[in-house]
This record gives sequence, structure tokens and C-alpha cells, in this order.
Amino acid sequence: MNIRWTGLLTAAALLLAPVTALVPAAPAAATATAPEADTAVADMPPFQLPIPCGQRWTTSTHDGHASQYMVDMVSAGGTTQGAPALASAAGRVVTSQFDSQAGNFIVIDHGGGWQTRYLHLDRLDVAVGNDVEQGRQIGLVGNTGSWTTGAHLHYEQKLNGSVVQATLDGRTVPVTWEYNQHYETSANCGVSAGSSLFAQSPDRSGVFQWSGNGTTWNKVGGAAGTLYAGGAGVFATNPSTGDLYKMNGPNNWAKVGGPAKTFAVTGNGLFGLSPDGSGVFQWSGNGTTWNKVGGAAGTLYAGGAGLFATNPTTGDLYKMNGPNNWAKVGGPGKIFAVTGNGLFGLSPDGSGVFQWSGNGTTWNKVGGAAGTLYAGGAGVFATNPSTGDLYKMNGPNNWAKVGGAGHQFAVAGDAIYGLSPNSDAVFKWSGTGTTWLKVGGPASFIAGR
Repeated sequence: MNIRWTGLLTAAALLLAPVTALVPAAPAAATATAPEADTAVADMPPFQLPIPCGQRWTTSTHDGHASQYMVDMVSAGGTTQGAPALASAAGRVVTSQFDSQAGNFIVIDHGGGWQTRYLHLDRLDVAVGNDVEQGRQIGLVGNTGSWTTGAHLHYEQKLNGSVVQATLDGRTVPVTWEYNQHYETSANCGVSAGSSLFAQSPDRSGVFQWSGNGTTWNKVGGAAGTLYAGGAGVFATNPSTGDLYKMNGPNNWAKVGGPAKTFAVTGNGLFGLSPDGSGVFQWSGNGTTWNKVGGAAGTLYAGGAGLFATNPTTGDLYKMNGPNNWAKVGGPGKIFAVTGNGLFGLSPDGSGVFQWSGNGTTWNKVGGAAGTLYAGGAGVFATNPSTGDLYKMNGPNNWAKVGGAGHQFAVAGDAIYGLSPNSDAVFKWSGTGTTWLKVGGPASFIAGR
């Protein structure tokens, strides 16, 4: 029996219309050498407002600053204190610390002499050495340090050590000399913390990201074969070559490797199984260089709890404890699913759901028959093998129905989304009962992180 979706919004969904641009695609599961870095001054990165997509903030300069180009940002209608602060362009964190005057502050190096600075943060979410993509949450806006008298985000763009007039979304921030005189709406629709949902248009000619509001979606890439998403980022394969690309920001993708049998994303790593299944490789994080970390495998499973692989002959499941260091954790399963701190498996005949104890090959039964499993920050979900209805595990052998059948489900951050049975709409579970909210129109595939 097919349970209908309930509690839908009445607003019309945005159709995921086809586009013609190609999305750069994915990495080869083989070792390669990245080219040497160009030490010349690079073109200006595509800087975006360092606050969440679609929000409207004021950008002000004033004569009290050491430089007239330093920008103070305050929410125009929303809450400033505690709002997410995002990386305005991809780069590497070179400073993340507290200073008595600047408060909690972060500096990101974007290469080619370009850096951005974020001051007075309430919280620091990244550490020195972290690589961040455009749109990644780096902290929370606050009011820390003696140089501030109210919650705001102090932002700077620097070139070769000097503060320059900021450019955001291709437009320079005017020198106003007054507070709250200029308004900007954020187009920083890259990958932020929490629930980020991506979808491919029905003909797979475009990649879109849900804005987090209503049924508004933003195009972030062109044609793609398969999407992979997780804590380490969002990746897509080129539909023609199979090469793998990483999304560094909206419509900003970089090739990280060639084709593979499959890829898997953990909280901080990207892994690939070579096309012939003979070896597991891990992306180095630079260019298209990959390092071999394991031998032959059948398939890969990944999540916050780590990387797992099946033996291609027996189906037994192994956990990677380090490069070329794998330990058997269980026998064959129909499918496995990984949460932030747990590993779950469906028995080969689909008659029971089991959870790994964390020790040896001991598993405990936590549920009955299921069709397939979905897992992530929002928990563990399973479909009824007869009806397709979706259930959430609230504890061992304690499952509650949360919705009807869907073509596909995806766990993104602390939320779960579903693609309707005929793929004509995307829904988000409300978190209560079996009520789902419509957040988008037709799609061929959804992926979350």
C-alpha cells in the first residue's frame, strides 16, 4: 500500500530545469602527481558574502577603521549574534585563534597572495590547516574582543598583506563612511554545515543546491554522472569521461581524479575503488594525487564512523583503521549504512537489521525485515520491504513510521529528504509523525551531506 505524502506546502516548486554547462568531474583511483603550485599573483577569487545563501545583510565601512576598506556586516532583519559565518572563497585556514582585541578570528589563505579575515566570532568551527570550500561554515558571528561594541562580522580582503577594497559577488563594496548604508543579498550557496541538499535535474544536465528556504534552488553545476556527498565535500563524476571533480563553490569545480568503480566520502576523506576493483585509494587533498590504502574490494561504505569495504569474494566487511590496515568486522550483508558513530547492516536475506557492537565481529539485532537502509546525522532509516514505507530507528527494535514510499531518500546533516515515487518532487521530513514538506520539483537523484 502506498502512503501519500502529507503536510505539503502550497507554493509551486522550482523546476530543476536543464542547463548546458558541463560540471567538472571526478578523480582517478590511481596515484598521480599534482603540478607544482604557481607562485604568481592569481586572479581575484570569486568572493561571496560570508553569510548563508539568500540572507540580506548590510555591508558598511567607517572612518573608525584602520583601513577604509574593512567591512562590518550586520543582518538586515534577521539575527546577527550566532549567525553562521561562511568562507567567502575556497582556501586553507592559516589562523584560528582568540585575540584580546579581535576576539575569535580566522584567516583563510586563498593562494596567489589573497587572504580573507573574519573577526569577533562567537565560535571557531575550523582549525589551522583545514581546507575549506566556498560556503563552508567556519564559525558563528559574535561580539568578542575589545574592538567591538555590538554583534557584527568584521571582514577583510587582503592582497599581499594589504587590505583592499572588498569585492563580493563581482561587485565592489562602496566606501560609505556610515553604518548600515549598503545592502547585499548573499549568493554564497556553496556547502555549509548542517543540512545541505543537492539534486540533479531530471535529464541530469544540471546540479542544484536547495537554498534552505521554501522551494528555491540554486544552480551550482552542469551535467554530472553521479553525485557523492559527505563531510569532506561534494563531488561529481563527468558523465562522459568518469573523471571526478570537487565542488569548491557554486559553478566552481576542480578535477581531483580519474574514473573509479565507486567513490565514498567520510567526515574528512575521499576514497575511490579502482575501475577493476583491485585497490582502494585515498585522495591526498591536493591536485589529482591519490595514495593506495587497501587491496581488492567489492564496494565501499563511508560516513562519520569511517570507511568500510566488502571482500569481493566472500562479501565479508572490513574497517579501515589506517592505510593498508584493515580489520574484519562482520560477514556479508545485503547493504550497510554508516552514521556519525555507528555501523548498521541488513542481513543477506533482508530479514533483519543489525548494529555492529564496535568490537570484533559481534553484531546485535536492532530491527526486523527491511528493503534498504539510509543513515547519517539524522539517524538510521529503513524501508518496509513490502510497502516501501519509511521507518526511523529510535532505539534497538524500536522503529516508528515517518513516511510513505519514495523513489529515493537521502540523509543530509540532521535531516532526511525524499524523492517522490514518480520523481516529480523533493520533500523534507518535518521531524514529526509522517508529515513532509515540499521543497522542490522534479529531480533524477538527490544527495546530502
